[in-house]
Amino acid sequence: MRELFYLTFKSIQNRKITFSLSVISIAISVILLLGVDKAVKSSKSHFINTINSTDIIVASSNGSLDILLNLIFHLSDPLKEMSYKSFEDIKKFDELKWAVPLSLGDSFQGFDVVSTDKNYFKYYRYSSGKTLQFSHGRAFIDFYDVVIGSEIAKKLHLKVGDTIYLSHGKHHHKHIHKNRIFNVVGVLKQSMTPNDESLFMQLKADEAIHIEWQSGHFIDMHISSEKLSHMGIKPKHISGMLIGLKNRSSILSMEEKINHYKEENLKAVIPAKALSKLYKLMKNFQDILMIISSAVFIASIFTMLSSMFSTLNERRREIAIFRSLGASSKTVFLLFMIESFLVAFSGIVIGVIMIDILGYFVPFKLSFGLDIYQFFMLFSMLVIAVIASFFPALKSYKNSLSDGLLVRM
Repeated sequence: MRELFYLTFKSIQNRKITFSLSVISIAISVILLLGVDKAVKSSKSHFINTINSTDIIVASSNGSLDILLNLIFHLSDPLKEMSYKSFEDIKKFDELKWAVPLSLGDSFQGFDVVSTDKNYFKYYRYSSGKTLQFSHGRAFIDFYDVVIGSEIAKKLHLKVGDTIYLSHGKHHHKHIHKNRIFNVVGVLKQSMTPNDESLFMQLKADEAIHIEWQSGHFIDMHISSEKLSHMGIKPKHISGMLIGLKNRSSILSMEEKINHYKEENLKAVIPAKALSKLYKLMKNFQDILMIISSAVFIASIFTMLSSMFSTLNERRREIAIFRSLGASSKTVFLLFMIESFLVAFSGIVIGVIMIDILGYFVPFKLSFGLDIYQFFMLFSMLVIAVIASFFPALKSYKNSLSDGLLVRM
């Protein structure tokens, strides 16, 4: 067997370009197949790990996916606001263990501003129940304190003690609150959640700095920042709220209770149920990508077969020499099979290495190495490539039988 691999290697040296192109085509198909699978699993894991231990999300009556994507992932269009009074009423329900208000709308150099209270850092959970941790500083205490995510600190080179200005809204020509200086008092550790690209401020401060906005227009009332912080302004509206229950068995009854809340038309969203809807949408997209990637792999197999068939006539002299030296027709057959194995194996190895390297440069985290499904998928690719090579190998086998020592020019 060692001699067969040696002969195959020597034969490949005479066709380096053809062999390399076949390997590259296999590698590209592996990168696409693995990339799609890893990206889908990574995004699914990202969604699962983003929110944990929150039993219900409440917002004004919108679609459950819109509420989930807006309040948790900061992706969809702004929601219709719910009243802060409703938040205070629901917070008093006996079933509740904790409640955290959320308000979105402003931005900071392209990053979302989340207005909440200090309980957000206490009760928000991600992954397997992890809490948000600070790499530097602390949570907000004073009126003009803000906490920034790890990505904001990294991209904008901000640190504890720096001062910033927030922007009104997210549109292109947004107004900057230049008369209100905020102080960075904390930087969160990386969590691989939307919190990394979010800035957090107190809900009462958010309400206060918008007191000069009337009917969508800014009116300078010449209120000093010091006076504004002591005016005792209470929030009127919020985007939504997160809820944790004393007993999770009451989650369905609590959902029903909120959905029939008399004072306001509200929607209770159970994160797990909303995520399952999101997965169904993702699966359709995943299936399309996998079909495209599989088509690329099939095309690469045909490319390999085409190159092997096209070189059959060129290799007749080579095969005749092997036969004259005592090689059997079976040996010739195995030489082709070994070559196809080396093409597929080399392409798969290169593809696996490349996808792991590319994983460091994409904006989302890809898992390193292979899981059982991915290993089986690559093994199947290798088997398919070797089986497909049976046809040019058989053709070469028949040629060697009919040619004998005669070389047909």
